Amino acid sequence: MTINIQLIQSSGAAVKDLGVQVAEHFYDYMFTHFPEVRKMFPGDMTEQRIRLFNSVILIATSIDNLEVLVPYLKDLGIAHIKYDTRPEHYPIVGKSLLNTLKHFLGAAWTREMAESWVEAYNLASTVCMEAAYEAMAPSRFVPVTIDDVPPAI
Repeated sequence: MTINIQLIQSSGAAVKDLGVQVAEHFYDYMFTHFPEVRKMFPGDMTEQRIRLFNSVILIATSIDNLEVLVPYLKDLGIAHIKYDTRPEHYPIVGKSLLNTLKHFLGAAWTREMAESWVEAYNLASTVCMEAAYEAMAPSRFVPVTIDDVPPAI
């Protein structure tokens, strides 16, 4: 299956006007179905909802522009290191995203659209994880030396 760019873009455009209620539904779904990830998020989700919504719209509108999308996804993957995001968290986000899109798109949510979003999400999450892995690569470790320690008095 290949990604149907037009379906991704049209579904992104369809939810864009709905605003942050899309992100509210996403987090309600995720925290209800996967409560173990709630601790990874702040108590006040206002900013987080906006960031998520903007990310989904950016991905949907830039799906045909890899020069914009890939660096954004790499930065996103690296930024999520500080939240202790692990590979097992990505399917949780993906399932929550797909169920949210299905909820808001209703009858427009076809099997082909679902397959395109699955492909797009898996590609995006792979780019994020690979960037995080590269940023955390053991080969980047620089050992501490005696020169890093202040001299004895």
